[in-house]
Amino acid sequence: MPPRRTPLPVATPAQRAGLLAAGFSAEAVHIADVIGAAGPLLASVEGSAGRNGAAGFNSFASNHVALSVDRAILEVQGTVSSLICQSGRIGELQDDLNQRNADINNQFAMAGIAIGAGAAVVTGGMSFFTNATIPTVTGMVAGGVGGALSVWQLGVDATGRLRLQQNMLEEFWRAPENATLFPMRVWRYLNSRTAPSEATPREVIMASWRRDGLIPDQAPTAEPPAIILNQNAVDSDDLERLKLLLEPLEARIGLMSRDLGQLIEELLERTEAAAASRQAPPARRRPAA
Repeated sequence: MPPRRTPLPVATPAQRAGLLAAGFSAEAVHIADVIGAAGPLLASVEGSAGRNGAAGFNSFASNHVALSVDRAILEVQGTVSSLICQSGRIGELQDDLNQRNADINNQFAMAGIAIGAGAAVVTGGMSFFTNATIPTVTGMVAGGVGGALSVWQLGVDATGRLRLQQNMLEEFWRAPENATLFPMRVWRYLNSRTAPSEATPREVIMASWRRDGLIPDQAPTAEPPAIILNQNAVDSDDLERLKLLLEPLEARIGLMSRDLGQLIEELLERTEAAAASRQAPPARRRPAA
């Protein structure tokens, strides 16, 4: 049984408004909410006035935010690595199937050459006879067999079994409330909205799959399409589609690191500004005349 995870806190409307009023961008506020750090982020800039009226800074809250960002970055890196491993496994099987298909094509080619050569010998030998029927029939039979081999070759394609310990595409499709193959912060990011009218990253990715013809162009169903579930008899084309399904998912999760970097950059700007204001010497009073 997987260990229970404490749910991440959700930012309240007041916290969002407070962060925006403090000068944080909407993107930074959103990613802070995704990783459950909106409260500490607001506390880090809500310090009381210090000496000389300079704004105070809550270093404990700031460290809390930094640790949350570090953990989220590790989760992003781990998830991307898992997706790369799955793509690599798919690529290995695809290379193997392509080699087997090449061997099959070579065998058909050799068989076609052998049939053609045999027909040529028979036709040439029979041409010494006055009856031209036998060479003609022989040529027709050889041509028919060669054509049948060509048609048969088109329908022969090597297949293999894709062995994945974790089918991340299946969990991504089913979208459980608590994912087990995706870390908590990454899963929350994939299912979050920057605005009520905006689509989630998961919805955007699935829409791109439909647009590119990788999955049926219809409303999502609870059951994933066969291309995601069937791993026992996949061919090279199936594997290529699976790689194309993984690419936008990997890229979108990678963008989470960019958003986390923006959050840290904005936090550092306010940290440095608060530190500079605390270190500023007090204004010298001019002596009375």
